[in-house]
Amino acid sequence: MSTPELAGSWTFRSFNPAYPAGGQSGPQRELDLMRAEAELRLEHRTSPTTLEGTIEWPTPDRPEGLVLEGNVLEGELRGLEIVGTGRPGTGTAGWEYRYHGHLLPSGAGLVAAVVDRPILGGSVLRAKAHNGSPPRSPAGEVFSFIAVKQQPVPPPPSQQFLTSEFAGLWTYRSFLNDPTPVYKTAPQGENELILQEADFKLETPTNWWTLRGKIEWPDRFLDLQGEVRLFDPPPTGEGGEPVGFQIMGTGRPGTATAGWEYHYGGYLTRHWEDRVAQRPALVGTVIRVKPHGEVAPAVAPFIAVKQ
Repeated sequence: MSTPELAGSWTFRSFNPAYPAGGQSGPQRELDLMRAEAELRLEHRTSPTTLEGTIEWPTPDRPEGLVLEGNVLEGELRGLEIVGTGRPGTGTAGWEYRYHGHLLPSGAGLVAAVVDRPILGGSVLRAKAHNGSPPRSPAGEVFSFIAVKQQPVPPPPSQQFLTSEFAGLWTYRSFLNDPTPVYKTAPQGENELILQEADFKLETPTNWWTLRGKIEWPDRFLDLQGEVRLFDPPPTGEGGEPVGFQIMGTGRPGTATAGWEYHYGGYLTRHWEDRVAQRPALVGTVIRVKPHGEVAPAVAPFIAVKQ
């Protein structure tokens, strides 16, 4: 199980559970209460169910940060379980912290003014003692944390094509994940290569990087939720680096697709300078995360062409 909301940059803050009520007021109280403030970066580099990344503190005494590895937590409460270790040969060598948390409920849609920004909440355990700021930081201490996902930097006006490019109706086709040539001879039947053909409907409801919608085929559909991913250097619309996306499709309770979960990941194809009537296209792969009686391959390539 994976969820696009986990990938990205987060502002991480852990808090001292033993801090007494009352006492200082104003900013000093928050500084005393806060145990650490850092930038948490997460990616699905190797699979939809694993997480890798870093946590970095913006302080001169801890510039090396930790390397993170862990897993996505399955179930109704989507979350993570990761281990952070110090980099060898740096000031954090030998450090080990363990993080466990879940995505917190969103208020978006309930109140018009609420910003639909993912928030993680959980706890972190110091698994190994280390020589942090005096006194020595003992193993076994536990701190609560909150992490708020950072808003991606909006593209300049020259890149605002992203919103209009992704939003709309697409003809989606997934294909057999088999390198054996199919059409060396005359086709023996219909749909020898195509696994699924559907309507892919996307919109950017709150900002240019958030994707929502549906994938629909006769009598069935999945709700889609995901995000646009920019690469460095950013896209210009004419060649350059690709624009990626990660989308999760889930079935609704009480429908024919209840319990289904698929993940779609890929890129918006290049805009060629000398194109003639080029249509935007999405290319990528889809993975069936949860089995539901299908015998077809769990991973397949797809192409979606904008209508």
